[in-house]
Amino acid sequence: MRKRCDIPHSASHFQKSLIIASWLLTFLFTGTAFAQENRTITGIVRDVTGEPLIGASVIQKGTNNGVITDVDGNFTLTVPADATLSIAYMGYATREINLAKRKKQGDLKITLSEDTQQLKEVVVTAMGIKKDTKRVGYAISTISADELVKAGAPNFASAMYGKAPGVRITQTQGGSAGAVSINVRGLTSITGNNQPLIILDGVPIRNGGTGKSTDFAEFGNDGQIRSNGLVDINPEDIESLSILKGASATALYGSEAANGAVVITSKRAKSGKLTVDFNAQVMANLPAYLPKVQTVYGPGTYNTAYSDYEKQTGGFYQRTLNGQSYKSLRSTTLSFGPKYDGSEVLYWDGKMRPYQALTDNPWKELFRTGWTQTYNLAISQGTETTSNRFSYTFMDEIPNALTGSFTKHNFKLTGSYQLAKPLKLEYSLNYIVQNVEDRPQTSLNLYSGFGNMFSTFLDIPYLKQSYVTSLGYRNTFVGGNATLTPEESWAYDPSYATGVNNMLWNMYHHHSDETENRLIGMIRPTWQITNWLSLRAQVSTDITDVKQTLKYESEQPNSLYDPNGSFQSINRRYDIVYGDVMLNFNYNINRFDIAATVGWTGRYENMNNIRVSTNGGLVTENWFDLNASRYTPSSTLQRMELLKTGYMGTLSLGWDNYLFLELTGRQERSSTLKDQSFFYPSANLSFLFTQAFHMPSWWNYGKLRLSYGIVGNAPETYTANIVYEQGSDNGFTWNTIPSSWGNADIHPEKKYEYEIGLESKFLNNRLGIDVSYYNNRVKDQILSTPQPSTSGVKNVLMNVGEVANHGWDISISATPILTRDFRWDLTANYGVYKNKVVKLADGVPYLEILNSGGSGIKIQAVEGQPMGDIYAQVPQVNENGEYLVSDKGLYLNQTELQKVGNINPAGVGGLFNSFSYKNVFLDFSIDFRIGGDVINEMNQYATAVGLTPESLKYRDTEHGGLSYYYPGDNNSSGIPVQVDPSTGAGPNGEIIYHDGIILPGVVASTGERNTRIIPAGYYYNTTYNWGTEAEQLTYRHSVFDNSYVKLRELTIGYQFPEKMISKLGLGRLSVSVFGRNLFYFYKALKNYDAESSVGTSWANQATVGSSTTATRSFGVSLRASF
Repeated sequence: MRKRCDIPHSASHFQKSLIIASWLLTFLFTGTAFAQENRTITGIVRDVTGEPLIGASVIQKGTNNGVITDVDGNFTLTVPADATLSIAYMGYATREINLAKRKKQGDLKITLSEDTQQLKEVVVTAMGIKKDTKRVGYAISTISADELVKAGAPNFASAMYGKAPGVRITQTQGGSAGAVSINVRGLTSITGNNQPLIILDGVPIRNGGTGKSTDFAEFGNDGQIRSNGLVDINPEDIESLSILKGASATALYGSEAANGAVVITSKRAKSGKLTVDFNAQVMANLPAYLPKVQTVYGPGTYNTAYSDYEKQTGGFYQRTLNGQSYKSLRSTTLSFGPKYDGSEVLYWDGKMRPYQALTDNPWKELFRTGWTQTYNLAISQGTETTSNRFSYTFMDEIPNALTGSFTKHNFKLTGSYQLAKPLKLEYSLNYIVQNVEDRPQTSLNLYSGFGNMFSTFLDIPYLKQSYVTSLGYRNTFVGGNATLTPEESWAYDPSYATGVNNMLWNMYHHHSDETENRLIGMIRPTWQITNWLSLRAQVSTDITDVKQTLKYESEQPNSLYDPNGSFQSINRRYDIVYGDVMLNFNYNINRFDIAATVGWTGRYENMNNIRVSTNGGLVTENWFDLNASRYTPSSTLQRMELLKTGYMGTLSLGWDNYLFLELTGRQERSSTLKDQSFFYPSANLSFLFTQAFHMPSWWNYGKLRLSYGIVGNAPETYTANIVYEQGSDNGFTWNTIPSSWGNADIHPEKKYEYEIGLESKFLNNRLGIDVSYYNNRVKDQILSTPQPSTSGVKNVLMNVGEVANHGWDISISATPILTRDFRWDLTANYGVYKNKVVKLADGVPYLEILNSGGSGIKIQAVEGQPMGDIYAQVPQVNENGEYLVSDKGLYLNQTELQKVGNINPAGVGGLFNSFSYKNVFLDFSIDFRIGGDVINEMNQYATAVGLTPESLKYRDTEHGGLSYYYPGDNNSSGIPVQVDPSTGAGPNGEIIYHDGIILPGVVASTGERNTRIIPAGYYYNTTYNWGTEAEQLTYRHSVFDNSYVKLRELTIGYQFPEKMISKLGLGRLSVSVFGRNLFYFYKALKNYDAESSVGTSWANQATVGSSTTATRSFGVSLRASF
């Protein structure tokens, strides 16, 4: 076995303040040095800023004789006169001093510089404790600061795509103000939270989900795309980011971190000189991946509803204007009309226009190119006693929506102050103020139900000018609503313009002004009592104050109608106060080291939400004030208060710098649960086998990990309570017993997890691999369980369910090419997991998570099956597996919904490449998803109205349609008959149609092969329609595989040589161009963006197509240091 020193060459931040006295080490360490002529050396070890390094090891090279610096960085060591000293400290380059060659006598003044390679080996773990990676017995993924800012990501989470194994990112559309979901190792809770805890500088901060259109709680289901808390964290201020995945890694956070934790460390001053950093980027955000539409057929219905005129003209409608008849189009939301032929038709504005597609994609007219500009200025300086860094970031964004804006000011101050030799004070202050005017809307607001889809014969530029009258009211058509400007009314009802008309009015006349002020502050004093004992305390606050006004303009004049329009004021305050106290102990004896921590944590949360709105319209048009309310204004008040406290402790044992064991425990109480405490223990083991055994020279590093832990997932506040339901009638308030009860004995869900891992590095660290296998069971799932009718309630909240997960996280890093001028770094990540609903409540075989399409499609948790199964209507089949067809020629649905898919991907991952040649660099990242289904109702509805390219199938002979006629041209009740190919005509000269389809299957009533012809439009408008009626539709058509491979980021830049820019007083200067969301190499989901979800809840992430547009971004960046 190779010889090693008894004191590690590196120590964690946790160990800086937990060291043994140098006199004890000197007494214990004996060796051959005392057989020679000895001398006593004294000195001090500092960093480049002059800050003393506490716990740095000073060792006589080749022996076990050494000491550790005290709280002032001082040391005393007796060594031979010709000895060589080796000085080491975690995160700093090791330095050697040959005493025989030293000319100047006296105390040694040693300065250590940071080692960037070693810094990569230091991670931030739970409770903000820094550790050398070799001591960590569980999986941690780290992402560098550069990776977060290179390609113009709007927030740190959006920059994480594919950069950590087992971590899935989902960003809602809506630009920088849109929410982002982080999912670590799949789903753990059926009905509860599945988002990780966010830790900033050692303290938890508010995050919160968005549901389908709301922020951290209900703001109002107004169709706007909301945000969540993590997007407030400025990527430019992040020094490092660690992702704690397993239960052992997060057990110290108790009931807050069953879904992992994202630990963020802010940048701090690093050098003694004043440094100024300036960064600027401008980015164009182009609408991308817009749904494709067919441009062959225009508005109209299918032939079963044809008038005689439509029969003769092939679907054109006859209208009379000013006593004269014109060829026109039906007022319908369907696009099963005549084929575009360029003939003149009467448009709904009363003018003749060529009948042709007015655009290849109407969506283009509803969005614009967005712009984002971000500027950051940071000033930092450190001295022997103080260090400070101040950063200001300004962001201004014009969204892709036709209206709105988003501005954000982010101020950040971090620093430290050495109050006295044993007392150090660290602090951090982050103030964010942002204003969002008219948040982007989901496309649900576009069509307000599937029936309001638009056609390609819709002149949207004209509609933008005419949807509102000159007096500012919504326009109407002749014969429609009364108006003060009848001369501006449209000639007839443009039904296929209703959806766009709604969206334009909502965008331009429903105004939302939202201002958020957020303050995140932390202060942390540390008292180095001795060089083996320290006391650390910290207190923090996270205060969010939101003020929002909603101003809905009057659509109609009060002189003709009852007052309309509205005004609403929302004031929301969410406060978090956090504090902890930790006593840290460290002791080293020869090959053995011991560290321990005991502490207390407390977290207080308080939320108040006040909403006041007008009632019955505005008595004075567009006077946005509560005094304008027709009736007494309505108001709601929502409050929440929570206090959570806990005691925690850790014990860490190390042997000979290659074997480490850590035990942790947390005892926790919550004010909103019954008077009981919950215990969360963990254990992890790290074994560096390359340090313990002789290994081949090409095998540089090898570590085995083993861990086990228990962690919790707390229920939502007040879910344990049973409260009366309140209502009113004729001025009287009444209370009733609720139909769903809470449960005073409810407790957090508990996750039991073990993990095994391997880390290895080869070939001078140019090849590395990190593999983890994990297996967990999340017991005591909090579910609302049905009760017998005799109980008097429908449901009671209970801890009854169980979910099991297991999977692999794999990460490979390599430097395939490394020369003097050229370098290529490569990282590949992949995560795969499987889960199962082990148990629900007794007598409950499944639990409904999402219900859509009038109960035509659902996401369910089914006992014995994976979470997230999709159930939908499917056709009936006979014993031979043949579809059953009704007498009308349509498929008959099964009475019960059937499983048609599952939302969980089989795996997610990414590939990151970095190339540099001299001063030129190129980086790109690819991320991918394998499997996992999504629900795209919007595509189904668009097909139902004949708008999608797939609805062209069977519309004519060119697209596979059959020729047929109605006997006697009785379209409304006649049964279609297929045309005899030999004659190509009806027996009595009937009109021939060419859009016939015969659905394969057998007729249910006769058992005979189906021969019933139906029009293609009839088929699409029934099979793809909305609802749950038998023989009407099958929602299986809205379920799609969502596998994809995407070029997420591309950056090309140039780093100016130091010799060139030093003359300008610059220390660093680089310019780059970048792109985001550039294109898909492969996408299974046709016609829509694979990432167009509208919420962060796990069920809403499985619904796509109803968000706003995705973006493809191009930008330029400048970075300079002075």
